Amino acid sequence: MPVSPIPIPPVPRPLPELLPPGASGFAVVDLETTGTGQLCRIVEIALLLLSPEGELQQEWTTLINPGVPIPNAAVHGIDDALASTAPAFSDVAPELAGLLDGRVVVAHNLDRGCLPGQIRGPILRHHFWAAGSYHPELVVDLGDGIDTMPAPFLSLGKLCAARGITLTGEDAHTALGDTRALAALLRHGLPHLHPSRAAARVAGSASAARPASLRPRPSGLPQPAPPSHDWLPTTVTIPSTGGTIAFLGEDAHGWDFKVQKALEHAISLGLTPVPLDPAALADLMAVSSVFIDRPLMRRLRNAGTSVVESKAFLEAQSGQVLPGQRWGER
Repeated sequence: MPVSPIPIPPVPRPLPELLPPGASGFAVVDLETTGTGQLCRIVEIALLLLSPEGELQQEWTTLINPGVPIPNAAVHGIDDALASTAPAFSDVAPELAGLLDGRVVVAHNLDRGCLPGQIRGPILRHHFWAAGSYHPELVVDLGDGIDTMPAPFLSLGKLCAARGITLTGEDAHTALGDTRALAALLRHGLPHLHPSRAAARVAGSASAARPASLRPRPSGLPQPAPPSHDWLPTTVTIPSTGGTIAFLGEDAHGWDFKVQKALEHAISLGLTPVPLDPAALADLMAVSSVFIDRPLMRRLRNAGTSVVESKAFLEAQSGQVLPGQRWGER
């Protein structure tokens, strides 16, 4: 009887083989943001520059003033008061672009879309695009980059644990702590990584930019005070046939696969999809996540509008009462 060959585990590529010709090294990036969705705002960014062999060349980090209220300070410890004295992204954009130029961007969930609300690439690209209003000569192409997210999907903490790399509770949800862990993973070797075909490229005056006044996260940062407002439990009723429903997803257009499935279910219930308009609300508001942060969601929060997450809506029938949430004072 023939013996099945023993499978040979894949061998990680040497780090220089992950770089395209002409790339000067890696730029390991992580962000903390005001929530999920491609239009959320950055509140902290960290960057580790590595040589082609993975040696640390520079650490760069700063808090960012997002210019909007921060509803999720309990997640990353950065509240409105702490961010108020930090630079805006447009202030640091030229310096950051100069550091990225010629390097391959590395991030966890860079562009894979497996965790739609936390895709680093689109968030960073949108911020550079918005910074163009202040620096019209600055054009940033992040290249294709390297995404460390494996399949099946694993959070950074779980991936570190699987490789024997420590990501302490103090480091988790800090941009600098996550980039250090990610750099350690890169040096350790990850067999699922694919070589980059294009490093980041910058046109404009990034190379001549004056260093911005950075504001790194203070060490030993205390946990922020409990927020005065939060998502509170409430109930929503599924409209009967002919009722209206509006949706909000996490991509730049307010759409995603969760919304698509919710739309199909709404049509099966005889509901009428309508555009989301905070001034003329539909009978039911379904969102992919209450942690989405974008202008429309801020208006819903400020108005105390009751919403239901699409996952719960998918199990509902006409007339059913479901648990929902609304933003209000604790």
